[in-house]
Amino acid sequence: MFVSVENAAAANYATVISTSDLKDHLRVTTSDEDSLINSYRTAACQFVENYCNTRLTSQSVYFYASTFGAIGEFQISPVISVTAVEYKTSQGGSYISLGSSNYYVERARVPALIKFMTAPSVDNDAIAPVRVTATCGYATTPEPLVHAVRLLVAHYFENRQAAEVGFIKEIPLGIKSLLNTYRSISFR
Repeated sequence: MFVSVENAAAANYATVISTSDLKDHLRVTTSDEDSLINSYRTAACQFVENYCNTRLTSQSVYFYASTFGAIGEFQISPVISVTAVEYKTSQGGSYISLGSSNYYVERARVPALIKFMTAPSVDNDAIAPVRVTATCGYATTPEPLVHAVRLLVAHYFENRQAAEVGFIKEIPLGIKSLLNTYRSISFR
């Protein structure tokens, strides 16, 4: 199992849905609250990504593990490609590349799986001496995920406090029904 997952760079959520599209949905006609709407977009996109174990846009992601044997399923879907597998043989050493003939990636299943034919020894004292770099996410974000972002941004925009006085009811067939078909669950 991977120890941790880290984005190689910050995501550009404006490619998922523009500020203009969100303002149309919110019926906002001024630019006074653009920065607030953009911050809500970031929060909504990150919620969708975390809930579904996905990336809404194609981006480079680092997966770290303690051993080659501990790796199996990717926690992020979809996996477009694996661009590098690297490992350390000593704590202070630099990463060494593992040739692509030494591993196989099964992308047809969700979550994707990586299998190693040969695995070199790694530093047993290091926390995460194995690093897999993969391109994950969607080239074009599916519309149900975009609409879930719209709904979340609208919720954040209309309910700006941490608590609400009165009765709040979840929308039947709301955000989670849009997200559940894209959710990737790993049981390893």
